[in-house]
Amino acid sequence: MERTAKTYTAAIDSLNVESNYLPKGGVTHCNEFAQDVMKKMSAALPGGLANEMADALSNKKAPGWYAVTFSDAQKRANLGYPTIGIKKETGHGHVVVVRPKGSSITVLKEVQVAQAGTSNFNSKTINWSWKAADLPGVKFYTHD
Repeated sequence: MERTAKTYTAAIDSLNVESNYLPKGGVTHCNEFAQDVMKKMSAALPGGLANEMADALSNKKAPGWYAVTFSDAQKRANLGYPTIGIKKETGHGHVVVVRPKGSSITVLKEVQVAQAGTSNFNSKTINWSWKAADLPGVKFYTHD
């Protein structure tokens, strides 16, 4: 698949995260949404829940994926490269899709994301995904 902001945006938007992937019985679907977006971009994420994905990514067991800074994550997404933010946590972690923003950023809270979770949204800044105190623990990965 062509790696452009337009194709990446279309892949994210096509899944209608705000009406699909809704929580059911207290179970959220952040991992499924992120995996589905990346599948559309030919950038397979490891299977399992967010914590299992985080372990595979940090242990370099996800071919094509590598760690980047938050600012590089946004730059890569702006160019159309599949990119995620993920935080391993006790119990259940969380993963978000970094989406094209159209501009560079200078602070972590400006990263543009889509997510499924306790609330689903197609395009908000990452500070809607985690509390401010938790943001520094988010790791970012991108795929070539």
